[in-house]
Amino acid sequence: MRRTITGRLLGVGALTAAAFVTGAAPAAAAPDGQSWDTIYTTSRSGLCVGRIDPSVGYGGLSGGAGLFNFRATLWGVGDCAMRITAHWTNTDNGRTGSVGQEITGPGYHHYGAEPPFYPGPGHVTVTFTTDAVSVPAPAHGEWIMPQLPGDGS
Repeated sequence: MRRTITGRLLGVGALTAAAFVTGAAPAAAAPDGQSWDTIYTTSRSGLCVGRIDPSVGYGGLSGGAGLFNFRATLWGVGDCAMRITAHWTNTDNGRTGSVGQEITGPGYHHYGAEPPFYPGPGHVTVTFTTDAVSVPAPAHGEWIMPQLPGDGS
């Protein structure tokens, strides 16, 4: 009996995810010089599916820092949680790093991943990984980081 209930719950979750992914609206256009994958995900806890739209913010942060932004919506039942990690590389100067953020739900949230990161000016690529099933896996983004005041590059 327990296997039947678990199987049904997993089946409902899979169908919900399939309907969500196929019926989702496309992401808004990124600013010039930026490209971002929309990430469709499940959660590692609860019975939840969701969408994450990553972007980057810079300017006005000390020392020429950047900050990853994650607009996330999780739908479902229970305490939904998953972790997204941004692994970035500045292809012009070789700087690299990683920044992670816990995403919780259900509901809509806008996160700024702490701590800020310091790629310096140039072309920056990022690979996003999660600790839950997500599509695409891994996801990608890129942008041109300008020379910012206070950046010691």
